[in-house]
Amino acid sequence: NASAGSGKTFTLVKEYLKILLQTSNANHFRHILAVTFTNKAAAEMKERVINNLREFSKSDILQNKSVLFKAIEKDFKEKGVLVNDTEIHHRAKRIVHAILQNYSAFNITTIDSFTYRLIRSFALDLGLSVNFDVEMDAKSLLNEAVDQLISKIGEDQALTKLLIDFSLQKTDDDKSWDITRELKDIAQLLLNENDTIHLQQLQEKRIEDFTELKNQLFKQQKIIEKEFTEIGEEGLKIIENLGLNFNDFFRSMLPNHFKNIAYNIEKAKFFEVNTLKSKVENREFYAKSKSIDIKNSIDSIAEQLATLYLYSEKRYQHYSLNKLFLSNLIPLAVLSRINKELDELKEDKNIRLNAEFNQMISKNLQEQPAPYIYERIGEKFKHYFIDEMQDTSVLQWQNIIPLIHNALSQEHSDLLLVGDTKQAIYRWRGSEPEQFLTLAQEGKSKKHNPFFIEKKLKSLDTNYRSFTEVIDFNNGFFQHISQFFSQPEYTTIYSQENRQNFTDKKGGYVQLSFMEKGLSGDEKDSAYAEKVLDIIQNISKENFYLNEICVLTRTKKQGIAIANFLTENNIDIISSETLLLQNSEKINFVIDVLSYLQNHKNKDAKLNLLYFLYSNLKISLDKHTFFEGLINEPIEDFFNKLKAYSIEFDYKIVTQLPLYEGVEYIFRSFNFTEISDAYLQFFLNEVLQFSQKKSTDVNAFLEFWNDKKDKLSIVVPEGNNAVQIMTIHKSKGLEFPVVIFPFDLDIYKDRGSKGWYPIENPSEYNDFETLLINYNKSLGTSGEIGQQLYQSFKSEKELDNFNLLYVTFTRAVEQLYIISEHKKATENPKTSSQFLIDYIQKLQLWNDSQFEYHFGEAKRVSKKPILKENPPQFNQLLSTSWQAHNIAIVANSALLWDTEEGESITYGNLIHEIMAQIITAEDLDGAIEKYVAKGVLKDNEKKFIKNLLNQIISHPELEIYYHKNNSIYNEREIFTQSGGIIIPDRLVINTEKEAIIIDYKTGKLDKKHHLQLQNYGSVIEQLDYKVVKKVLVYVGENIIVEQV
Repeated sequence: NASAGSGKTFTLVKEYLKILLQTSNANHFRHILAVTFTNKAAAEMKERVINNLREFSKSDILQNKSVLFKAIEKDFKEKGVLVNDTEIHHRAKRIVHAILQNYSAFNITTIDSFTYRLIRSFALDLGLSVNFDVEMDAKSLLNEAVDQLISKIGEDQALTKLLIDFSLQKTDDDKSWDITRELKDIAQLLLNENDTIHLQQLQEKRIEDFTELKNQLFKQQKIIEKEFTEIGEEGLKIIENLGLNFNDFFRSMLPNHFKNIAYNIEKAKFFEVNTLKSKVENREFYAKSKSIDIKNSIDSIAEQLATLYLYSEKRYQHYSLNKLFLSNLIPLAVLSRINKELDELKEDKNIRLNAEFNQMISKNLQEQPAPYIYERIGEKFKHYFIDEMQDTSVLQWQNIIPLIHNALSQEHSDLLLVGDTKQAIYRWRGSEPEQFLTLAQEGKSKKHNPFFIEKKLKSLDTNYRSFTEVIDFNNGFFQHISQFFSQPEYTTIYSQENRQNFTDKKGGYVQLSFMEKGLSGDEKDSAYAEKVLDIIQNISKENFYLNEICVLTRTKKQGIAIANFLTENNIDIISSETLLLQNSEKINFVIDVLSYLQNHKNKDAKLNLLYFLYSNLKISLDKHTFFEGLINEPIEDFFNKLKAYSIEFDYKIVTQLPLYEGVEYIFRSFNFTEISDAYLQFFLNEVLQFSQKKSTDVNAFLEFWNDKKDKLSIVVPEGNNAVQIMTIHKSKGLEFPVVIFPFDLDIYKDRGSKGWYPIENPSEYNDFETLLINYNKSLGTSGEIGQQLYQSFKSEKELDNFNLLYVTFTRAVEQLYIISEHKKATENPKTSSQFLIDYIQKLQLWNDSQFEYHFGEAKRVSKKPILKENPPQFNQLLSTSWQAHNIAIVANSALLWDTEEGESITYGNLIHEIMAQIITAEDLDGAIEKYVAKGVLKDNEKKFIKNLLNQIISHPELEIYYHKNNSIYNEREIFTQSGGIIIPDRLVINTEKEAIIIDYKTGKLDKKHHLQLQNYGSVIEQLDYKVVKKVLVYVGENIIVEQV
């Protein structure tokens, strides 16, 4: 259980190294799998393991032992491990050498990468293409699937009617008729692990089933609305018959209720007015100040009115629930059709979404025996490390449990889980903080411990990151707000027992600033931005560099507002938005050139070109004259007239060049290469990747650009002296000397969340067992189940948002600045500012006229670091036309082809290389084309090689070993028990678990080859396989097959 800053990575590396150093086998790292959440975290852990092993390998380590060396040595002594300091030193040398020699087996990776590895290993079993690409941007592909579905309106009658009805329903509710947003929102369910089980229950439902349910619900709503009218009118009539007025009743609430349900049900406030329900249940309908006559009159009708009210409430529960179902029913009805479009897109593009891998494993591989999975991925793990366990999704955890279970059934194996429920902020991605919370608690259920061995809990309770004053503030604040959890189980997460201990780092500072009340939206944003600027300017006076400061925001929109204001005030910043490629004028110009070349009538693109040219060329004409002279010119004349400004650009050349070369030609023609520009370099990389992986078609690239321009950005090297601005989620796992957190966080604000409602009586709902609903206040008025669901949702949101505050406040090392809103104190705080005010009141420091509170002194006490110089910049962007290179490329193998040396060396290597690419007979053509494209094979040689290799894979004695139902391992490294390595050309495992070894030779028949295969055979048999055949295939003018 590792709280923020508690030395989690240090502990992980220590435990990892202890496993390596306890054994004399330098290759034992191959049996360890360590998974974490991000690539950065995985890279950091790898780096630390390697660097510490190098440190342990140094000749003077025994005289100058590092902190980690001493910690490992101490642990070994305490546990009776008989490995002394000299042996640690010698083993570290051997281990670091072994890792560097076999780096691909150094399994410190992300959970997503390990999942991808499993999928690749079982691609054929899962019916996947062996060369599929992974698409990380699921949202774009889902949006494309929705657009594709909408374009088919008119082709399918049932679908068309359903979507038109939905559009009309939206206009009836005073919303936009456009249904695209709702469909794109609901499409996200297809890839959300939390929704999988519910969607499976709807798989067999047809559009007609949803339509029937929709009509049934609408019919029920009409009946209930009629009942409401009757109840309301009856209540009003009872009141009027006794000559009573609305104001005779307590706050006129009950008469207004009957009026609303009779004539405007939308105004009925069942979920807001708990006071009314309480008054009705206690028959307290009037104020004490009313006359005796009025009181007696109301008392005489009290039971009638109460009965009517309570019945209306009961019917409203049904009405409210139906309304919740109807809001999502039609989008849900077309979800299977969206999924079908998505599948077609994936097949057409030969891609798979990273987001669907966990579901594929759960569905297809979870029941496979662990030894079989280990065999396929080529590794056998005995030790598991799982970092950021609180962010590991339920499905990811369930998928990896069988592998861990198998490992733990053997001696000398273990599992280390590391996490912190307080830092769980990814529930929306499938993680459940409660999963790690339950694992860390005592209990006998599978959720408490899914394994058969005893677990031990260790809490890392000292914060080594932050200064004492920052830790002390966070301890006090989060312990204070823990009392507000509506779910008692969550209270313990931030309770007294989870306070962090300090180190001796004193001199930190925390500042709380409260903005003036009553500011409008824009005024409020400006006030927050001005305060951030003021703090940065004051911090700079205290000797902090700009790159030591990070501004954290809840949303991107807030970050953009701060970034724009700081930029306007000459503060250098780095944020994901400022680094977007689309912020470059030159890149936008290139896009406009390509757009104009594709469509000569594109006036917008042409106008953009003129604006850019006028701003960047030395033009003596006024803007109007310049524009007027070019805007109506045909394309050829348009670019010819630019020669007057030293622009030599022939648009016809671009249309004849491949995409990448065409973009470089535009760069050169408009003098973009004279100065190196990071944005242009990264843009060229995107163009190159698109050309290589997808298409060289300009229109396809323009479409790709429009879809992805909000995400494509440059990568800035560390060391730039600029304020960082990022969202809280991006800051996870990072630390900064100074953190500034502006804006108020609404703990209970609903952000359009959805969930699933279990149907108690499916027969009453057209046999639907579950339906999608929105989590909002009306769910709390839909009956007991709805109330439980809504309360559970609110409790989870409470935890998630408190965790966001915890992650934010614990990023700070030395100074923390919190800017919030000056609000009225309340017994039931709902925003971060109200919780902060409540805490200050508890400390007896609150003053209504005071807007700033300080803990510690705002002086830098840490040693000021040496500012790194910005990395060297190239003066020019290097780009030349392909004609200017004057280089002819001929592959070595082609040069050597007709020589005696070539026949003995290159020919043999080439045969081995191509055969290594062939899993089944269907792979032959693709493998040969690949070597033609590389220039290794000439076109006139292709036919000869193809015929030759075809003789191998169709040979009567070999053909069976190139079938799909075999498991194939081409040129796979296999470690022997003595530490050596063998690499058979082809190892075939048939369906009977029998092994066949095939080795290709291009020289003369030689008995030494027999010895080689016999050695291979004995190694394979040590792996518990029965070797039934060992085959030598001699490739020459004729194919000779020899069994050993």
